[in-house]
Amino acid sequence: MIRFISMRLLAFVPTLLAISAVLFVAINVIPGGAAQASLGIKATPEAIARFNREHGLDRPLPEQYVAWLGKVLNGDFGKSLQSGTPVGPELLKRLSLTLELAVLAFIVANLIAVPLGCLAAYYHQRPADNAFIVLSTVMGALPNFWLATLLILLFTVTLKWLPPGGYVPIMEAPLQNLSLMIMPAISLGVVSSALLLRIMRTSMLEVTASDYIRTARAKGAGRGVVIWRHALRNALIPYLTVGGVEFSLLFGGVVIVENIFLLPGVGQLALIGITQRDYPLLLASVLLIAVVVLTANLIVDVIGAWLDPRRVRTVGIS
Repeated sequence: MIRFISMRLLAFVPTLLAISAVLFVAINVIPGGAAQASLGIKATPEAIARFNREHGLDRPLPEQYVAWLGKVLNGDFGKSLQSGTPVGPELLKRLSLTLELAVLAFIVANLIAVPLGCLAAYYHQRPADNAFIVLSTVMGALPNFWLATLLILLFTVTLKWLPPGGYVPIMEAPLQNLSLMIMPAISLGVVSSALLLRIMRTSMLEVTASDYIRTARAKGAGRGVVIWRHALRNALIPYLTVGGVEFSLLFGGVVIVENIFLLPGVGQLALIGITQRDYPLLLASVLLIAVVVLTANLIVDVIGAWLDPRRVRTVGIS
């Protein structure tokens, strides 16, 4: 087990380096430039050249990457090209909001997926099962930004139950924080629940076909007792693996939703970096999202190996 965790940790660093290199190259070859975004379309070639020289953008791309990576390894994410403020402290200030949104959305997704997936398995090959499958297909096809807009129209414009956007830290006003975060969490969680519902249904069907479940039924256990008491625990093992990946996708998919609900999180910061061609801001935001995604996947691998030791043996580790 320890060796399994060590190998995952060793793979973490080169994976992150590869991601950072790809991100750096991709961001720097986007059409347009930071100089034009900062100085305007009427900027002279001399002004653009001076801006690039002052910010080191005139150097070869490999040289820029090495310099940027060296600063990042020392905890320095640079300064915004537009505002001149340090990027690192701004990222840390916004990270808690994005994590809170991802966790709330993940809770919403599981509150939908787990019971409905179990019910779909309970009513396997019955009309209710087909209805749940159709429901998961519809939820998975919904764009989260469209669902977010629909929620605002319903709960803010029509019913006037919830505020349209903004943010208050949860430690300052928990109820107000929940009222501001519930619609963003639902818009992300409903879409994510589609895949999780199908995984729970499939996993539950596999477990209920095993020998010990047939034994429980032979002893007179009812179908509901078998599903909720005996099968659910083992069905959650493969479900958790996919759930961790889905949480990573949730964290990486908050960019548009945060902007719709005016939430000052990492996603909104990344969008600002895109629109303003602010390379340090965009690189740091996307790299932070990548770190959280990789960390979540690492935690899921470790939990999965702890719950099911056979996973460790399948990769040749004793």
